[in-house]
Amino acid sequence: MIKKTILLVIVVLSLNGCTKDDICPGETQTTPLLIITFKNILNPLLAKTATKLTIETDEATPNVLVTNISTDSIGIPLRTGADTVRYRFIKNSGEPNEVVDIYEFRYERLDTYVNRACGFKTTYQELTARKEDDGIINWILNLNILKTTVEDETEAHITILH
Repeated sequence: MIKKTILLVIVVLSLNGCTKDDICPGETQTTPLLIITFKNILNPLLAKTATKLTIETDEATPNVLVTNISTDSIGIPLRTGADTVRYRFIKNSGEPNEVVDIYEFRYERLDTYVNRACGFKTTYQELTARKEDDGIINWILNLNILKTTVEDETEAHITILH
């Protein structure tokens, strides 16, 4: 009888420990991704697919964000713990005609408390991009920053012309 009572107390206490605000709802806005659209250099109003695109961090041990996809837009994360990140944009990944462009993104971070379940979200301000000049033919012919503040994912922040 004592074992059943102890078990009942433990179950009641464990169920009582979780409250509604311990779960972050899916519709709550959290740290946004950097939205990039790919456009045609000959007509910047037209979307143009980047073929066999791979995006990875430019580090000794790269962190691969996307692998070998063909798309005309993508969302990638900026770092929440640093004011810069370098990415390798690889077109025709794994092919003999593979081309790699490296960009460094700089920004200022602003952390905002959302709630207990979701914690903090980071928004990015004063976004800039710089191409690493490696003397090799580039597939990215121009990069335009459309919005210097990254606070949501409703519109593109950057357009890459190729």
